[in-house]
Amino acid sequence: MLYYSASSSRLLASRNGQLAAEIGLRIVSGNYGPGTLLPPEGDLLAEFDVSRPVLREAIKLLESKGMLEARQRRGTTVTDRRRWNMLDADVLGWIAHSGVDPEMLLRLTDVRMVVEPGACLLAARSGSDEGLRKVEEALERMAEAVDDAQMYTQADRDFHLALLEACGNEYLAAVGTAISAALTVSLFRMKPLPISNRASLALHAPIVKALMKRNGPAAARASTRQLEDAVRRLRLNEQS
Repeated sequence: MLYYSASSSRLLASRNGQLAAEIGLRIVSGNYGPGTLLPPEGDLLAEFDVSRPVLREAIKLLESKGMLEARQRRGTTVTDRRRWNMLDADVLGWIAHSGVDPEMLLRLTDVRMVVEPGACLLAARSGSDEGLRKVEEALERMAEAVDDAQMYTQADRDFHLALLEACGNEYLAAVGTAISAALTVSLFRMKPLPISNRASLALHAPIVKALMKRNGPAAARASTRQLEDAVRRLRLNEQS
């Protein structure tokens, strides 16, 4: 059985979590389509070689993410995608891993365009010095890894996560954690881009400069420019 190795450590720490990840991947990839019933319990127990409690706990996990609905005398039904918890880190990670949504990164960037410039305003106004320093440290790691695609991608992801955490708002931090889960998988699956990391780095630096000066409007403008460039790079990648 192939389990999704990039899923959260909480899920992978348990057998029922592993099973939830496997079934979740089948759901997002369309193997178990919306409105269809999961195979009978006995068939699933035999296929996955798990106990009944493990299977039922896995189904409960997927119910909590809005992906399944279990009813007595009816069975367990795969729900419509609109009911899924799309900000759940596992759901986002499974979709990214499956590769069934080529527009996912662009739509996530739309979300970031709404959230991150506003986060810059909040972080500059009320973020702690320690929080802003973490954003600066992430930029420094980006600079150190500029010639290493994998390490740069990791540092880039950490930069944006630190930006949302710097706001001191747990809801924004949770959004950042969810988005970063999908970005981690998706960006590593992308083809090499025709634009260097150095150009990307140059667009991140003004965000930090403005934040350290507590200049929220300047940081927000710099964030918007950086994300507009991210959209441009994603579209270039699609065309290449």
